[in-house]
Amino acid sequence: MSNSIPVKKILILAANPKQTLPLRIDNEVRDIKEGLRRSQKHDKFILEQEWAVRSRDIRRAIFDFRPNIIHFSGHGSGTTGLSFECVQKK
Repeated sequence: MSNSIPVKKILILAANPKQTLPLRIDNEVRDIKEGLRRSQKHDKFILEQEWAVRSRDIRRAIFDFRPNIIHFSGHGSGTTGLSFECVQKK
């Protein structure tokens, strides 16, 4: 029987749309990376990031990366839900 712990994939999805107040998402991601790096089992985590996500990017990122953990950093409130970047119309 193997004692190896499977690698956990963490996906960070970040959005700070233009019409919203600025967030310090870069600091938040830095703190997460630093915490993982300092942990005893840092080699058991893979961290992937997607920035300025639009609603359609979320499904694609989840499908492409297949994460065990998803961390969303951005705006949201009550019944209106989360705020994402707007899709540019051509």
